[in-house]
Amino acid sequence: MTTKNVCPRCGALAAQGQVFCGKCGQQLVSCKACGATNLASSGYCHNCGGPLLQQQAQTPTRPVLTSGDRAKAARLPDIVTSPVAQRPVVSVDDRVLSYLSDHHGEISITRAAQDLSINLQQLTESLSRLQSRGLIQKESAFVERMRNCVSCKRTIGADEPFCSYCGIKQVAVKKETQALDPHTMKVTLTMLSRVIEAKDHPEYSEIDQLTTTIGKVALGGEKPQDAQELSFQDQLRLLTLVFEYSRDKVVYKGETFGEHVRWPWETIKTGGDCDCKVVLLASMLASLAFRRMYVLVLPAGTYMDTETNKERSMQGHAILEVELSDKGRRVPVRLDPSCADCDVDEMAAPVEPLLSNFYRVPIIP
Repeated sequence: MTTKNVCPRCGALAAQGQVFCGKCGQQLVSCKACGATNLASSGYCHNCGGPLLQQQAQTPTRPVLTSGDRAKAARLPDIVTSPVAQRPVVSVDDRVLSYLSDHHGEISITRAAQDLSINLQQLTESLSRLQSRGLIQKESAFVERMRNCVSCKRTIGADEPFCSYCGIKQVAVKKETQALDPHTMKVTLTMLSRVIEAKDHPEYSEIDQLTTTIGKVALGGEKPQDAQELSFQDQLRLLTLVFEYSRDKVVYKGETFGEHVRWPWETIKTGGDCDCKVVLLASMLASLAFRRMYVLVLPAGTYMDTETNKERSMQGHAILEVELSDKGRRVPVRLDPSCADCDVDEMAAPVEPLLSNFYRVPIIP
């Protein structure tokens, strides 16, 4: 079986021209250029980068799966069997675990997804399952170097051959071997653990009560079970209110990067710097069922300012990236809660020219 003919969402075998995935129910479309199977909601082929919008014909309607249905589908075994050869296919989790072993636990999220012929969501979900099963450490971080798309200027993984937002092929660049320094790695791991483990503490009830109130103001009803199921406008409104709270209602403390990475309830009471505010913001959004989030971290150092073409020293900095869903398409939104003048999807002026030097680390629940 070729890896091009599998559902990009769940990895199940999909014949060319198949309209819906038989395992997870996602609507599918085949790329006319290379024949690869793609999600019908995709704008560009994950295999060759060709546009898919013009290729999508009218397809029969099908009942939309509920979040409960999706949760049940996610628990199905990863091993599927070809109806022709009747040969079991190695599960996604087994492949990811083997890949981690081959690379000594240090991988780039984008490169690993490409090498394994799965999409980023499949990879992060597999890593989460492996962590919950105790097969990889919860403290593990999967760091990805970033770059700006040559066309739309969105920030993507340095290893992505095509931009995942506009589909433009990227110019090959010389590979960099620079890794996160030990201090920044330690700070990043601490931030991740604060977000992931917050719900296990009794003090988390403060965060839950706060986000419940914000959810009622934004939506006029109960908290969402899955923010991706909300309309794009409701997602954006909810996100904006939480961001404005962390930006305006929580005191900023100008500390050395990573000196104190506080728990979210501590930051509400005492204030905090960029890393503390990102932990608070991510914890609040996680409480509201936002699931696709990344910590973007800039190590302290000297960098070339792309606007002035001069070197500039910078203290470490951290912001949050959240992916919203607009009719099945991913919309990345960056949030800089320590910038008093920044709105949603804006960054502090001194930091924005250095964006390509940030590292992106997924928050795996």
